Amino acid sequence: MKYKKCPICDLNYVTNDEKYCSVCQRSLEIDFFHIVRGYVYGNNSQQIYEKFCDTLGWDRTKVNKFGWHTPLYAENADTDRTNDVWFIFYPNYDAEKINSVVDDYHVVNLIKNNGDNIIEVVENRLGKSNNANRITFVKTSSGYKFFGVYKIIHNGTTRLYQRISDIYPM
Repeated sequence: MKYKKCPICDLNYVTNDEKYCSVCQRSLEIDFFHIVRGYVYGNNSQQIYEKFCDTLGWDRTKVNKFGWHTPLYAENADTDRTNDVWFIFYPNYDAEKINSVVDDYHVVNLIKNNGDNIIEVVENRLGKSNNANRITFVKTSSGYKFFGVYKIIHNGTTRLYQRISDIYPM
């Protein structure tokens, strides 16, 4: 029996008659009507956002917030326009990479306590954020994984977020 690497994750091996590994297959079967912590929803933030616009009624006018060289963040973007949508492309900050992604928008995102907390440090000119909850996806080796809905605990140039839900809608 011959094996090949899964074409999605490029980590797990599958037999020649299998299309994807069981982990990726489960991710492909996810419906886009509920968002569940730990599932990978794809590799492209804009496409993921567009799917949730179709299924959950997110604000389609904000789809341009999730393209190349953008902060991957949209305020008041969900169904009732009270939650923000946040894709973290480089968790745990890598100064070499962040400068090539978003010019003049330097942010440190530190995932702590198995994802229960996120610390975000921004430049002084960006200042405080709004106090909306954030529907948060984090880039992993297998794609954007939903980490949860986070509430801001401390606001300012150093912001502390705490996970308040593992699912969305809550």
